[in-house]
Amino acid sequence: MMQPRRWLVLGIIGLLAGGVGLGSSSAQDVLEKNGGMPKLISQVDLDCSFFVMSEAPKLRIAGPVQSGEFTLLSDSKLFYADSVPGAAAITEGSLWTILEWGPRVRGTNPSATLGNIVYQRGRAKVVRIESGQAVMEVEKSCGIIEAGCFLVPYEKGELITGHETPYEVSFRAADIPSGQVVFMGSETTQIGARGFWVLIDIGAEQGLAVAQQLTVFRPEEKRLPRPVANAVVVRTGGRWAIVKILDSRDSVLMGDLAQVRPVE
Repeated sequence: MMQPRRWLVLGIIGLLAGGVGLGSSSAQDVLEKNGGMPKLISQVDLDCSFFVMSEAPKLRIAGPVQSGEFTLLSDSKLFYADSVPGAAAITEGSLWTILEWGPRVRGTNPSATLGNIVYQRGRAKVVRIESGQAVMEVEKSCGIIEAGCFLVPYEKGELITGHETPYEVSFRAADIPSGQVVFMGSETTQIGARGFWVLIDIGAEQGLAVAQQLTVFRPEEKRLPRPVANAVVVRTGGRWAIVKILDSRDSVLMGDLAQVRPVE
């Protein structure tokens, strides 16, 4: 006689497979009903990735409220923001993104400067105003936060769930714009794998939009580029986009090509 525990285990398996009590539903249906649809763009992608700016922000972190005890700021630590004339947007309760200024980057055209990389290092909230100077609290840190980091108003992005598209598609030399991987998270990083963010040199002006999935190709001599990975657009600028690598058969390299999947 089958033990009750074995009945329970088989029943759970049957539910996930869609064979017990769910009719023709699949395991994916179970995931969706329980909020388990795979996240293409997560909160970490929105708040901790990097992007490109053409001009440095005016507002910076001046220093910790309790000076002398620490120089690096972590979650829940308080700091002063520089007093900037006309910064009326600094109101109690407002949220701010903490940025570290990074290197200058160019597109594949040597004269096409895209701007400077900026790394998102965390999010802060204004807790009070003292003599015209904002006191902020680090709500969430993504890296090193210290005096001199820049501050810009926080923009809440949208979490995106969905399925990863296959990347076994052919490269199209015409009618679909291709961008090249021109930056990979740091000046020393040369390869990227699943979950890595990379910068490509096409963007909104070429029709890219957040949540679009791309195929990454490896250029090869005397042959069409071969597909090596798929990626999703996390953020766009006019002539650039930050994409996150999803599934891949090989590491993504500097100089690889990214192309939007053709509409079938």
